Amino acid sequence: MVGSTLGHYEIIEPLGAGGMGEVFRAHDTILKRDVAIKLLPEDFAKDPDRLARFEREAKLLASLNHPHIAAIYALEEVEGTRFIAMECVSGQSLRETLRDGRPSVERTLEIAIQTAEGLERAHSAGIVHRDLKPENVMITEEGIVKILDFGIAKPFVQAESDSTEMPTATRATDVGMIVGTANYMSPEQASGEPVDHRSDQFSFGAMLYELLSGEKPFAGPSISLIIAAILRDTPRPLKKLRSETPAQLQRIIGRSLEKDPARRYETTGELCEALRRCQERRGAKKRLVLAAIPAIAVVAIMAGAWFWFGSGSGRAWTEDLALGEITRLNQAGDVFGAYQLALEAQGQFPDNDEISRMLNRITFPMTVATDPPGAEVYVARYGERDAPEELLGTTPLETRFPYALMRWRITLDGYETFEGAPMGVGPITALMSGLPLEPVGTRPEGMVLVPGGFFTGAWGIALPEGLPAVQLGDYWLDRYEVSNREFQAFVDAGGYESPEFWAAAFQDGEPDLSWERAGELFRDTTGRLGPSTWELGRYPEGTEDYPVSGVSWYEAAAYCAFAGKSLPTIYHWHFSAAQDQVADIVLFSNFDSDGPAPVGLHTGLGDYGTYDMAGNVREWVWNETEGRRYILGGAWNEPAYVFKNPMAALPFSRSATDGFRCALYRDPPAPVVLEPTTPALDYSTRQPVEDDIFEAYLGVYAYDRTPLRAEVESTDESSPYWVKETVSFDAAYGNERVSALLFLPKGVEPPYQTVIWFPGDDVFLPRTRENLASPFMFDFIPRSGRALVYPIYRAMYDRYIPFNFAPNDWRDRMIEWSKDIGRTIDYLETRDDILSDKLAYYGFSAGALYGPIFTTIDPRFAASILLAGGLYPRETRPEMDVVNFAPRCRVPTLMINGRDDYHFPYEVAQRPLFEFLGMAPANKRHVHLDGGHIPSDPNEIFREVLDWLDLHLGSM
Repeated sequence: MVGSTLGHYEIIEPLGAGGMGEVFRAHDTILKRDVAIKLLPEDFAKDPDRLARFEREAKLLASLNHPHIAAIYALEEVEGTRFIAMECVSGQSLRETLRDGRPSVERTLEIAIQTAEGLERAHSAGIVHRDLKPENVMITEEGIVKILDFGIAKPFVQAESDSTEMPTATRATDVGMIVGTANYMSPEQASGEPVDHRSDQFSFGAMLYELLSGEKPFAGPSISLIIAAILRDTPRPLKKLRSETPAQLQRIIGRSLEKDPARRYETTGELCEALRRCQERRGAKKRLVLAAIPAIAVVAIMAGAWFWFGSGSGRAWTEDLALGEITRLNQAGDVFGAYQLALEAQGQFPDNDEISRMLNRITFPMTVATDPPGAEVYVARYGERDAPEELLGTTPLETRFPYALMRWRITLDGYETFEGAPMGVGPITALMSGLPLEPVGTRPEGMVLVPGGFFTGAWGIALPEGLPAVQLGDYWLDRYEVSNREFQAFVDAGGYESPEFWAAAFQDGEPDLSWERAGELFRDTTGRLGPSTWELGRYPEGTEDYPVSGVSWYEAAAYCAFAGKSLPTIYHWHFSAAQDQVADIVLFSNFDSDGPAPVGLHTGLGDYGTYDMAGNVREWVWNETEGRRYILGGAWNEPAYVFKNPMAALPFSRSATDGFRCALYRDPPAPVVLEPTTPALDYSTRQPVEDDIFEAYLGVYAYDRTPLRAEVESTDESSPYWVKETVSFDAAYGNERVSALLFLPKGVEPPYQTVIWFPGDDVFLPRTRENLASPFMFDFIPRSGRALVYPIYRAMYDRYIPFNFAPNDWRDRMIEWSKDIGRTIDYLETRDDILSDKLAYYGFSAGALYGPIFTTIDPRFAASILLAGGLYPRETRPEMDVVNFAPRCRVPTLMINGRDDYHFPYEVAQRPLFEFLGMAPANKRHVHLDGGHIPSDPNEIFREVLDWLDLHLGSM
């Protein structure tokens, strides 16, 4: 073939061959350029199916005019030979790139983004590649990515506009025939099932994994074993193979490699955008070398600059630098670094209002108290065991704290030191009310004190097990999971043969399982008494500090009795693991790895000083549900989102992932705490009430539109971004007045589109509106040009009244809040500078939980945003049950959630609410962002919210 001609193409050299044809470099004698000629072998040309597929490739490629897809020039036939003339890409394939060594993380990101952009273009045209692999991605001599060989690509059928189903590919082959390259196939492709664009995402993730690690995520000596690995196995964690891989990039790849297509990215555009944000964040950190080293060093340099420059232009430059560094650190997700720098900058420049405003945006006011007082409070960066500490002061202490996990250390002579990372509402409440300190020598060895409190889902402490609210007394919990060394002492002391430690009745499908028969089940690999992972009655050599695993619930309970302790109840375990606002703990815990780690090796520190409550081994707890015992926290071989997911197993289960820790109670737990629990609410079986009943519920929220008697009480123009008006008007109940803060954007001509904000439960902590909770969640609205109104709702801030979260009391607050919203809209309708037909609801946490109720009751909203919400996991009064309202909601609604939100887990809280929402599919959207209850990158939140407002309120 080399040296011959095909029409006006001179064949120069072979470039390669594959299942769909041979490729040659050729010279176009008319247009004077080199091209790639792809032609079918002679036996293929005689096969109508293969010939049709070949021609289809040409038509598909011709429709994709994109810089990262190899262009097609012509489909021709010369003397019975069919071929495609396409762009000849000079350079090397990714496979050749890998042979030269792994590219840098930065270069990998560049390649990934360009490849994703090409795939996004193909997918938006309805085309799936189906054979994405390093051999089919070329890098030109200029460093440009080109995707090649759509030879087995197939258009997928676009879903109807009113369908909730994802588009699926039409079958290029008969069912059961596998097309593609084994190592990079998606599970659905490997199973011979129809595929869509998410199949390419899986192949892309596998390719990107290999670029970073140098090894394929799924490998084996045969195609069948490779396919088995794809369907069954989880790749080795990237952090083990290449430690400098950014956590955000690890999560992007992990999501792309999800077995279930529904857990991958909804669109490839979303995947591409995630990669861009990862690149931006990494680039920002590299550009800010000063900020990458401890922020305290940055401040020292800045202080030195101020010393030399003195005042005037030098001082202004230094203040601007400080503000810029704080802003960039916050946008890069380093909230604690921004907080450190802001504190130092405020001390250096106390008269700079912008620095003070930035500090207020990223922090909340808090009082820290101890019992007794006089303790010194230190904080340090979370996740770094030896990070430098900062002394904040002596208790009682009033200061501001960042919306970020910190490692706390509180010391007082004569008392045990407190070390922990409080970020749950329960622990924060304990700090504010007076954290009890223990006299030296009174703390049980190896345990931490957990101050008791009221266990209730209202504060996000409970998970969806439908657990009743209970009062817990103070108790101690093991700092670490029970180790092999500790369990060996139980075995050596004859613990297995001592009936006094085995008080619980054995249950194995028989009414009375005897002691002798049960004991036969507690054998190691050699038939000796001991955990299933041991041999010869001993733990494996070198694992003395690893958590004991392979123990049943009965063995765990017996060990705790031997140690004079108890298994924690599900209440005590969750109360201790209350870190429900952020997901940082899972980033520093042992998940998605190839085995357990020594106890305490990972730096995922809990609220009260525990380690490994997230990951490492699952932990048995006392309570039973439907013949199973709860086992919590997730294990080393599981994804991080299981940390707060309720799980239960048969009590005789002895998996290598099963371990435990012990509790010690100051007072015996109440009987209800020890009883079996009921399973979680199953929203799949729930149905909204009939229309006539629902109309009666609506009547509960109705109010008479009496005169508002509105007043503008004050105007504050000190912000460079907005004018803040404090207004008030008559409430719709009692003799109350409602206050509202109205933020009117500067530099924008009225009338304004307006957003009404409803906050989360953090508003119940401060007693004054001078320190608004979570301002960074909403102040971007007026900064971007829309007005925002913040009603001071009943029982919040200086309208606080004591109330509990019992169903009727909570229902009464809901009615008052709904009326506060209605009266706020009534007021806005009286103002000429407000577009009353361009109103949006924006709720965070509790505000997102009940948003569908408020927007169903009042039809005057044109859009709704629910940030960090979901269905409430327990029974409520039917007149405030979201299940009765959400299906009747017609307001276009955007849901934004963190993927690792323990407060509202995806399967049991987020997804059911989204499915219940009653607006047309085109008018609802569910976005998953990295992070916990509060997604970690605020810019992602801002982007989604503003895009939704632009779409449904119109551009400003």
